[in-house]
Amino acid sequence: MRDLKQDELQKVMEKLFKYIGEENTKTILKTGNFYLHNQKVLFLQNVPNISFLPRKNLVSLGTQIGKFTKTNQFHLTITCINILAPFAKHKIWVKSSAEMNYLYGNDVIKAHVSKMSDNVPVNSHVFVFNEGDLCLGFGVAAKGSSQLELCDKNSLVVVRQTDCGEYLRDQDIMFC
Repeated sequence: MRDLKQDELQKVMEKLFKYIGEENTKTILKTGNFYLHNQKVLFLQNVPNISFLPRKNLVSLGTQIGKFTKTNQFHLTITCINILAPFAKHKIWVKSSAEMNYLYGNDVIKAHVSKMSDNVPVNSHVFVFNEGDLCLGFGVAAKGSSQLELCDKNSLVVVRQTDCGEYLRDQDIMFC
């Protein structure tokens, strides 16, 4: 486990900017540090020194924010949702009848949308909530809030990137 290099930290910060904004990203960075372990980016709050932990015995420490791919691209994982959701810039709420559809890995269509926060642009990164304000996942907006009223009920609104159902679908590989 090691600190992120400058270029790695830059990729993580750019991804977080898209979801929660620059000010909130700086707030998160003040409360803890990012570390890299087996291509996974972990967030730890207030840990003074972790160098005493033996590498071969270490499975994980902290909250996994995301991971780097083989091509050195950074992707957020569902495990970061409890840290990022309170700072969400753009939100979409789905109806209770559409919750399970989203949690099974499907995208959000207009018929599923209960409400949408104002000024959501096309291709922006959004968090998906149920009507009880529980964050279900996140994705990319295919339609902006201004286009939502004009589109067909079967139009794609959010392209799913990850959802809480991944804990069950990918449990064999998620924590390896």
